[in-house]
Amino acid sequence: MDLRWTDRYPSVEALRQEVRAMVDAFVEALLGAIPAPEIAGIYFKGSAQKGWDSPVDYVPELSDVDMHLLFRDSSRAEQWPGTVEKALEIQHRVEEAYRRRIPAPIHVPQPQLVVLNRLMQEPDYYPSPKETVTTLYGEEYPDESYEDEKRLREIDRAKLLSHLPVLETFPRHVVDKPGPYVVAAMKNLSWRVSPIGPRMLSILDMPPMKAWSLKRTQMIPLLEESGESELARHYAAFYLRGWDYFLSGHRDSAAARDAVAAGVNALKISAARAEKIEFCA
Repeated sequence: MDLRWTDRYPSVEALRQEVRAMVDAFVEALLGAIPAPEIAGIYFKGSAQKGWDSPVDYVPELSDVDMHLLFRDSSRAEQWPGTVEKALEIQHRVEEAYRRRIPAPIHVPQPQLVVLNRLMQEPDYYPSPKETVTTLYGEEYPDESYEDEKRLREIDRAKLLSHLPVLETFPRHVVDKPGPYVVAAMKNLSWRVSPIGPRMLSILDMPPMKAWSLKRTQMIPLLEESGESELARHYAAFYLRGWDYFLSGHRDSAAARDAVAAGVNALKISAARAEKIEFCA
């Protein structure tokens, strides 16, 4: 697999500037829509936040630009954003703020905003390593102790196993998506495929917080070294073929189909591997 940035790809620096412009646009829109004292923090995290050592670390319009919003009052978090009209107003502000910053973009980054108060209430939640989170506004990202690595590995294993019922029904969600519509299936897989790397490394006995701090470019050879070469190949192919689809101007539906197939195979292999692991000490 060729994981190098080459001349066939757009300027990495330009792509990074566009991602940062989207992040800044969201902060501007949120601060314009929510009274500042109500916001404890706004954070930028995930693969888009990390440096990109190769094309698998970021794919335009496929990789999410993950942001977390933390309210001081959790009851406020339950109500937000309230109405569809309010949500659309914020979305409009983001769009205008982004276009003002980048009038002629190479791509429009795909943002994903999560209310952190809600996420923290989930029993299987554990935060990202602090070094992989940028504080955009307010207080530092909430920190926790991670001494119970066994529990974190059990969470990662359960998440990998949760893909099994999804895989059973997935064919019916892609069969009626010819041509340009197959991209919907590809994007639907993205949030499931992305965590496969750190979760697999975690259940294979790497300290979970170290696994979650790595870039995909680093994860792929580590998976190969752990005897998971087939998984590594499909994991990388999902992103490389996603790039091919983007570079074709969204015309190469074969590339999108290949990305979907690679993503599904990565989910199958990782779930099957997780089934064989009874317990990770």
